[in-house]
Amino acid sequence: MNPGAEQSVAEVKVRWWSSIPAKLIFGLLILTLVAGTGVWSIVAEQQERLFLEQRIREAGITSSVISRDFAEPMSGGTGAAVWSTLSADAAEFTRKKLAARVLVFLRDGRVMSASDKSAVGTRIAVSGNPECPACESTRAEDFPASAPVRLAGGARGLRVVSPIPITDICRFCHQSDDEARSFVAVDFDLSGLEHARSARQRSILVLGVAGSLLLALLVALLFRRLVMRPVGALSHAMARLAAGDLSTRTRALGADEFALLGRHFNHMAARIEDQVARIEAARTESELLYRLVVDASKNLETNDFANGVARVIKEKLWPRCVAFFLEGAEGGWICATRGNPGCKALERGEGDLESLLVSASAQVAKPLAGFPRQLVEDACRAHALQLLRGAEDLSIALPVVSESRLVGLLACHGIPDDARVDEALLGNLGAHLDLAAVNSRNYTGAITDALTGLKNKRYGLARLEDALNFARRKGSCLGLAMCDIDHFKRVNDEHGHPAGDAVLRETARRIAACLRRSDVAVRYGGEEFMLILPEAAPAALQPTGERIRRAIEAAALDLGAGAGSVGLTLSVGLAAFRAASDSAETLVARADAALYRAKESGRNRVAVELPEAGAPDPARPQP
Repeated sequence: MNPGAEQSVAEVKVRWWSSIPAKLIFGLLILTLVAGTGVWSIVAEQQERLFLEQRIREAGITSSVISRDFAEPMSGGTGAAVWSTLSADAAEFTRKKLAARVLVFLRDGRVMSASDKSAVGTRIAVSGNPECPACESTRAEDFPASAPVRLAGGARGLRVVSPIPITDICRFCHQSDDEARSFVAVDFDLSGLEHARSARQRSILVLGVAGSLLLALLVALLFRRLVMRPVGALSHAMARLAAGDLSTRTRALGADEFALLGRHFNHMAARIEDQVARIEAARTESELLYRLVVDASKNLETNDFANGVARVIKEKLWPRCVAFFLEGAEGGWICATRGNPGCKALERGEGDLESLLVSASAQVAKPLAGFPRQLVEDACRAHALQLLRGAEDLSIALPVVSESRLVGLLACHGIPDDARVDEALLGNLGAHLDLAAVNSRNYTGAITDALTGLKNKRYGLARLEDALNFARRKGSCLGLAMCDIDHFKRVNDEHGHPAGDAVLRETARRIAACLRRSDVAVRYGGEEFMLILPEAAPAALQPTGERIRRAIEAAALDLGAGAGSVGLTLSVGLAAFRAASDSAETLVARADAALYRAKESGRNRVAVELPEAGAPDPARPQP
């Protein structure tokens, strides 16, 4: 996956209006308002019906009272004075707000009295008139009758019609079945009822909205606590896991579905971390071993091999310091170090390596400064891997064993936990080091002169061929020196062969100290040495030979044990490579001829065989 895509996914933020709580609150508000509106409509309609029924009952009672009050004045007759009295009584009822209007009319609809004088003399349609309910009826059970009307000004009203009852006095003039000869229509103003209904509707609406908001808020709080918190924590943990933090975990408390999901996530993250750790460990091991094998195959000589091991371990396992001890092919030992303050990259020493390490000798103290010494001693005694784990790092001592004998030791201090080093990796590393160390020592022994420690003749001639081919291909300079110890036979005759061997070793040491890293010193045979000098210009050959000659004669060699000392001198012959004509044999022959000239000139001399005048410059590429 593209890292940029991972980063963009991790940085996406949910806007508040797109969040689940916002959508939930909005949805709850809509549902609550719709439900509240429906409930409000039903409740309002029911309340209005109940209030109207109650008002009708109250109006009927009031109308019946008014009709009975009007019956008494009419018992004495229905003259003009009676109707005027009734009109005055009707006006009194309206003044007292008991009714909005009162009409007294006959069965034919003529209005005889009214609270409103302008209505006297008018006629009300009694047949089929919805505003005159039950006016055609003669049955007492149909009264009081009510119907909605519109009052003056368009206000909503309620008309209640009640018959004026026939009293006993009236029956002297009228038959008993001749009831309801006149009626009272009482109009009641329902605007107050409308206002009350509106107020109730507003109250219900406010309470509904407030209840909806409270419900939505409560649900949102519960949803945030019970759902969004665990979802947010899980989402955050997933983002960290996707960003590469394999140690991330989420809280999984409780026994609900989110807790179960959190436990599943933690289990998955642990499995991923374990698998990645295994992959990283395998990758580290494969890279380490591959680099060691490649490095060992390219650097078979002991010095190069030891340096290569220390370098690869430092690069791949990241320890603070590394020390790799290895026995030399012809005795002594070397130690390649990395990260060790005050140490050269390659230290050398004499003596048995295992004994020195077990006894913590001062010879090995410098490369092992800062290392856990007990760890090193235990590894050397047991011939087995030793580990010491700290709070955040690891120290190891890995012995290199050949035929049950310790021939080397890899000591690493301060390997960080991120390197993912385990015993399996170190076990494989030890097996490869054992084999590679044996091969390196065998190879170095095969190309090294056992007495002087210089390269032997066979190896030297092979390297000379390589140097000639390189110089010819690149058009570069090449010098060859042949050196011979003066009066070496006299040393053997006068002091014995052990003294001769000491002279050879000291001469080889002094010669090697004068050479560059790219130069090759070879014991050519007996007391004769060959020096291959790549990139050495013809003008530099004489100074090089003089430097070597002076180093040899600088001090006499103490033979020890009362045997006295012996002075050392060296004759040196050098030849510059001729690309057009030289082969390895001819170059050696010309350098050898120069050596003989030096000897014939009195020994302890330097002679140089330069290119002939007009010959091509060996430093210039030939066409």
